[in-house]
Amino acid sequence: MQFSSWILSTIVAISLSAPVARAQDPASAPSPAQTQTKSTPANQIESSTPAKKQASQPPTPPKKQEAQKLNPVVVTATRIEQPIADIGTTITVVEDSQIQAQKIDRVEDALRQVPGVLVTQTGSPGSETGVSIRGASSAQTLVLVDGVEVNLGATGGFDIGNLTTDNLDRIEVLRGAGGSLYGSQAIGGVVNVLSQEGDGPPTASLVSAGGNRATSEQVATVSGAEGNLGYSGAMSYFSTEGFRPVNDNSDNLSGSTRLDYHLDDDTVIRGFARYIGANVSLPNYLVPDGVPLDPTAHDRVEFMLFKGEVEHHFGEKLLVRASAFFVRQDLRLNAPPFPGGMVFGTPYFETDSIPEETRGGNAEAIYSWAPGWSTLAGFDFKDRWLRSGSFCSFCDPVTGGSGATTFNARRQEYAGYVEQEGNLINGHVLVTGGFRIDGNSQFGEEVSPSWSVAIPITKISTTLRGSYSEGFRAPAFNELYYPDYGNPNLKPEISSEYDGGFTTNFGERASLTTTYFSRRVHNLIVTVTCPYGPSCVFGSEAGNAGRVDVQGVEIVPSLTIIKGLTLSGNLTVLDETHADAAGSTAQPLRVAKHTASALLQYVRSANFLPHDRITASVNYIFVGDRDDITVESTIANHAAYNLVNAVVSYAIGIPLKHVHNEEVFARVSNLMDRHYSQAFGFPAPTINVLAGVKLDFE
Repeated sequence: MQFSSWILSTIVAISLSAPVARAQDPASAPSPAQTQTKSTPANQIESSTPAKKQASQPPTPPKKQEAQKLNPVVVTATRIEQPIADIGTTITVVEDSQIQAQKIDRVEDALRQVPGVLVTQTGSPGSETGVSIRGASSAQTLVLVDGVEVNLGATGGFDIGNLTTDNLDRIEVLRGAGGSLYGSQAIGGVVNVLSQEGDGPPTASLVSAGGNRATSEQVATVSGAEGNLGYSGAMSYFSTEGFRPVNDNSDNLSGSTRLDYHLDDDTVIRGFARYIGANVSLPNYLVPDGVPLDPTAHDRVEFMLFKGEVEHHFGEKLLVRASAFFVRQDLRLNAPPFPGGMVFGTPYFETDSIPEETRGGNAEAIYSWAPGWSTLAGFDFKDRWLRSGSFCSFCDPVTGGSGATTFNARRQEYAGYVEQEGNLINGHVLVTGGFRIDGNSQFGEEVSPSWSVAIPITKISTTLRGSYSEGFRAPAFNELYYPDYGNPNLKPEISSEYDGGFTTNFGERASLTTTYFSRRVHNLIVTVTCPYGPSCVFGSEAGNAGRVDVQGVEIVPSLTIIKGLTLSGNLTVLDETHADAAGSTAQPLRVAKHTASALLQYVRSANFLPHDRITASVNYIFVGDRDDITVESTIANHAAYNLVNAVVSYAIGIPLKHVHNEEVFARVSNLMDRHYSQAFGFPAPTINVLAGVKLDFE
């Protein structure tokens, strides 16, 4: 494969609605180094899914806690804490209990089992991983960590490959309808990763596990409360040699903490912090045909997030909160020359440094002026900057010689939003409506309205839902300014989406949720052709297409077969059509028309000892055919794949001094050891067995 065609293919692919990819991914952004970027059906809760289906949880908790599980409170869908059954939009909650039951250590693996969500990873653990909701690209999917936006200004997306599940309370996934509350990047939906709040007496846990391919995982967590201060935190380290014969190792050091200080009965001060330091080898980095795997290329990603928040109740009706945050990600790539690593007989090397920061704040007021009626008003502000620098040999698109590619970018984003919730006809109709006005230092103002309705029909144990929302996405910095590709005249993407569906409960043992959705995006940002010349050295640049339409159906069944044994899953069917501008090469990449997931889970207590517990589960994931970009820079059909994972754990439950629970577990990924890939050119890991022990201290 010629190097020039490789460059062209990487430029074309970023605009084809593909999830962003790490540097060695041929479907990544124009410069490879520039790309950066609780959910199993048996215990994942849909927006009106009956809580009775959660018979698969560990031993029954006290009644107060059980009520909370049966009707969980969520915040992502409306920014107001409310029971999930009262929400007309489509939202899934993946709780910590299910994450623990399946021993899921990465957020990406939890999301693979959420309806309408497709996760694509380019190789071994830690490699570039994009998330798509209902056919949207990674740049159209907003990722929040404790309510803070972490999508990058460079690409618009976020690489979730190194985001761990340590110290998580739950993951809330809003599918569609996100733009009116969250603005840019929320066209497809919102993923909100929420930390545990510490309470009760001090507790701690330690997990130590190991497996084949020199895989090692160590996790320590602590939580509790001391007086008015609640605290929780975690520290973890993961490493593996990968499965490729050369340069496939990676490691991840992650830490997180949350503090909640109750100043008085009406005031709470919160603090959040998270750090990720990951080293990832890149065996596929810029390897032309016939060249061995790159033995030296690697990158290091450092991510940090800090957030402070104050919340105060003015009486019983008015709640006010304000927060400020800081997010920084720094990608450093190093690809030294190596024997055989030649491009047209010239040794190739590259070094990149791409730091990026976002800082901002939020202020909200919620006024409950009557039973069942609340008004929310808020204001967001973000300041983004990026400094992108790259130096490489044989990378100048005109001369073919060495060169440097640098650019800086900065912009401010601000927004105001209002939302009204109402309870009509004595609770028989639950409505939400509002709008958001986004302001952007580059793109002016955009108004995004939304509404939703939930109608519970208790006589037939059914809840009807419907929603409509508009949104927009501002172009990413790479799409605007990347040398010889970016287009400063781009328009923002504008979307509109509606969905509707129902949930029916069949007693306490079964339920069925069905949702139809339709989304239209105008001014879709794609790659368009242009005449070769000084202003178009690649023959293409970023541009706006006409529109893309996405329709689909999500089906989420759940069944309790016998006490302790549950079977649940989901099926999503997508259909996309494009009406593109002249010269556009728009094509939906890595978007499967059919995806499915199923989980069979068994939980039984008091097996051999009075307080022991066995938990076993088998998870099946199916991803259908999809268009993808090959290593030869052509678009081709990527075959469907099936993935089977299994886990079994045994909690002994024998009280020891300072230890109140001992648990041993084993997890097998890719149980059937199928050879497949989620993206062309990047084989997926072979079978991986991980066994370990968990100790809970008090």
